[in-house]
Amino acid sequence: MLSGLLLLFIVACGTASNDGNVNGEKPTNQSEKDQNQMTGYVANVDDSQVLVIENRLDQSFDEIPIEEVYEQAGNAIYFSIEDIEESLFTSLTEGEKITVTHGTVAESYPGQSAAIEISREIDEQNDLIDMHGDYSNLIQLEIFRQKSEKDENTNLRLVRYTTEGDPIFYNLQYENDSYQVYIDATQDEFGVEDRVKEVGCQLFEYYLTEEKILSFDLQNCDNEGGQLQVANAPFADIIIPEQVYQRIVVKMNDKVLLDTTDETKKAEIINQIKEGQLQSVMSMSMIAPEGVLVLMGKMAEIRFDYYLEGNLIRYNTYINAGIKIE
Repeated sequence: MLSGLLLLFIVACGTASNDGNVNGEKPTNQSEKDQNQMTGYVANVDDSQVLVIENRLDQSFDEIPIEEVYEQAGNAIYFSIEDIEESLFTSLTEGEKITVTHGTVAESYPGQSAAIEISREIDEQNDLIDMHGDYSNLIQLEIFRQKSEKDENTNLRLVRYTTEGDPIFYNLQYENDSYQVYIDATQDEFGVEDRVKEVGCQLFEYYLTEEKILSFDLQNCDNEGGQLQVANAPFADIIIPEQVYQRIVVKMNDKVLLDTTDETKKAEIINQIKEGQLQSVMSMSMIAPEGVLVLMGKMAEIRFDYYLEGNLIRYNTYINAGIKIE
C-alpha cells in the first residue's frame, strides 16, 4: 500500500509544469501573459504616444504642480502607439475615456508602456448620450456651444446607440473657426466600419421645429448631404439643461431686479420658463430686449434676453413665460 501511494505521488508531480499547468498543458504565450489593461482618460496625445491618467482633470496635466500631480491625476502611463491603427489614435481627444490593452510597464511616473489595443469607453458623467432620442448630459452640449461661439477651442463627445444597442462615438472638435468630427463605429457589431471616419464642417446651427423640438446640426460639411445632426431634443429638456442652479439674477439697464438663491423661487421661475408658450423669432418682429435673466449653474450659466412683461428669448425662440418680479 505504501509503495502504491508513493507511485501516485511521483506521477502527479511529473504531470504538473513549473507554471502550475496540469496534465502537461502548454503555458500561456508569454506576450499574452504580459498584457494588462488600463481604463482612464486621455491627458495628452501626439504623433507617437498617448498619456492616459486614472482621474479626469479640469486642467492640463502639465499645469498641475509636481507635488500634487499623483493626488489629482492618479495612476498615469505614457503608451507608445506605433501598433495602433492610425485613424484611431489621430481621433483621440483630451478628456475622453478609453481602455488601453498594453504590455509591461516601466517603473516611473508617469509609467511607460506600449499600447497593443485601444477602445473607447462610455463616460456616463461627461458624454452627451443619445439613447434613441432620450438624451443624457445635455449640459455638455450647452458648454460646447457657448465655448465655440466665443471662439474658444473645445470638444464634445457624443455617444449614439444603434437599434441593436451598440455605441457609435462622435468626437466633435472646434478649433480655428471650424469643426472636425471623428466618427468611430468600430464597436457596432452589425456595421462594417474598421476605421474612424473624419468629417469637416464650417457652421453649427440650431432651430425650433413645429413639434417644439430644438435641432442642432453641423452644416457645410464635406460628407454626403453636407450636414451632420448633433442633437434633436425636446425644447423643455434643453432650454434649461439639467445641472445644479445656485442663483437667478434679472437685470435691466444695469439695475438688478432680482437676485435670489431661494429654492422655491428658483423652482417657480424654471417651471415658468419650461412651460411657456413658444414661437420662433424668425416669424416675429421683435424690439430689442430690455434686460437679461441669468440662471447661474454649477457647470454653465444659462442666459435669456428679458422683456419687462416677463417674457424671454433664447435659441432664437420667444418664450411667453410671464415671469412676475415685484
